[in-house]
Formats: sequence, structure tokens, C-alpha cells
Amino acid sequence: MMIDTKRWRTCGLAAAALAAVATTHTASAVVIVDDSFADGDLAKTGALDTNWWTSSSSSGAEITPGSLGLVTGTSGRGIHTVFPTQTLANVGDKLTATYTFTTPATVGSGGNSSFRVGLYDTLGRAGLDADISASSGSPNALYGWSVGNGGPGDLGLPGYMLDMDVDNGADDLNFRKHDVNSATGRLMSTTGSGSFSSISPSGPDNAYVFMANTQYTGSFTIERISATEVELTGTLDGATHSVTDAFDSVDLGFLGFHINSNQFGSTNAQGEPDNGIDFSNIKIEFIPVPEPASMALLAAGGLAMLRRRK
Repeated sequence: MMIDTKRWRTCGLAAAALAAVATTHTASAVVIVDDSFADGDLAKTGALDTNWWTSSSSSGAEITPGSLGLVTGTSGRGIHTVFPTQTLANVGDKLTATYTFTTPATVGSGGNSSFRVGLYDTLGRAGLDADISASSGSPNALYGWSVGNGGPGDLGLPGYMLDMDVDNGADDLNFRKHDVNSATGRLMSTTGSGSFSSISPSGPDNAYVFMANTQYTGSFTIERISATEVELTGTLDGATHSVTDAFDSVDLGFLGFHINSNQFGSTNAQGEPDNGIDFSNIKIEFIPVPEPASMALLAAGGLAMLRRRK
């Protein structure tokens, strides 16, 4: 049997050309935020820094060079940032938030869905880029507050929340969708009153374990997979979980974290070593799918390289 070496060589060159296209595509990620808190400032001071605000209590955040602390301990609290809105306009577009943090000396138990990460559409609503006070006794319409929950009827922020159990014996990752018509004015500090709908299935039990004084890396990705659906993927070190859902919005400009009381830390006082988790890096990346014209140019470039080699 004779082997057509010219044909095999051509196929190899074609594969190389396609690989070059794929590599160019992968390299198109746009870093929106890459904050390592080296400046020791909650305010944005560098090109890839961002501003950080408290989401429920003014005592919920503390900053030192290289560390952003979410101060919880005996209180449920949150922090958030607002970044330039990214639109998942095309099938394949995705946005990923990646976060690295260290647990304190005290890790609670029985904390079902008590560590929460959310990505939302800001709806262009003024005032989200600030410290926000919100509680069961004093809801805040900035997050949306429905008439059914005693509010003025402001639409809730469209988006999703990834929640993680904290040592409840069957720790898993789970996703919830914010019900824009049943918003409670508290966003991630509650899942009650119909404010969030759980998206089935939940992740496998015992997927991870939170230990004291240990560093973890997690991520939350939203990818548009059709004209009407997104895929949500959450990771925590080796654990991963994905679901699909019909979206209310593909505009994303708000990242928030919330932890319930008595999950991380033994005190809610700022400046104490055992008062919550400490973030060492938070990154937000937008990964677009090249426009058809761009893909055509990439393919043409690959073919041109093939012709030159031939």
C-alpha cells in the first residue's frame, strides 16, 4: 500500500492552520477586573482594580495590602462590585468570575447554601456603585423590591446566584435564579419569599470540604448557549457543576458575595483574625465568540499559511 505523503503533509498543515485559528480564538479573552488588593484600598487605583462596597452592613468589608476581608463571623454580610456591563450577545459568549480566598480558624457546620456568589444585570440602576444597607427590617429597593413583598414594585436585578454549603455533611454546589417579580430588597442575604428559584439538579453531594486556614479557588461562569438559554458553571477547587436555564437578561455588570452568619469566623468585629474569609484575588473575564467576519479572516489566514507552506 502506497502512502500519499503529499496528501498527509497537506492534512497536517491544514490541522496546524485550524489550530492557529483555535489558539487565536482562545486568546481573545478580555480581562475586565484582576484585583489582588495590593494597594490596600477598597477604591479602584489601578487599571484592573475595581471598587468594592458593602452590600448589607457597613462593617462587612476590611482591606489590607493583598487581602480583601469579607467580615461575617456571627453576622450575615456581603460585598459587591459594579463593573462595565458585558453583554453575551452571541451564542458562545461567556463571562467568568474567578476568586481565591482563605478560610479563617473557625468553620461552621450545618450551613446549607450559606456561601453565595452572584452575577447580575444592574439594569442601569443608579446607586448600586456604593455601600448599600439592606436587612430583613430595612429592605432596599436598589436590589428590587416587589409589591408582593411590601415594596414599591421595583423590578429585581436579573441574574443568578451560585451557592455553596458549608460543612452540612453533604456539601454541594447549587444554582438559583433571581425572581425579578418577587424581589425582597435584600438580594443574596435571603432566598425566601420567592426571591430565588432553585435550578435543578443540584451538584453531587460531598463534592468538597471547607477546612480551617485553607486557601480555595472558585469560579462562576455564565455562557450563552442558544437564543434563549445560558449555561451556568460553578467550580470550587476540584468540584464542578453545570446547569442550563432560560435567561431574563444577558447583560452582566454586578458581582456580589454573601455569607450567612456563623459560617466563617467566630466574631463579626473588623481587624480580628477570625472574622471571615480573606480574598487574595478576584478576576472577571469576558470571552467573546469572534464575529463571523473575524472567523472568516482567521480561516483565511490559516489557509494562506497552508498555501505558503505548500
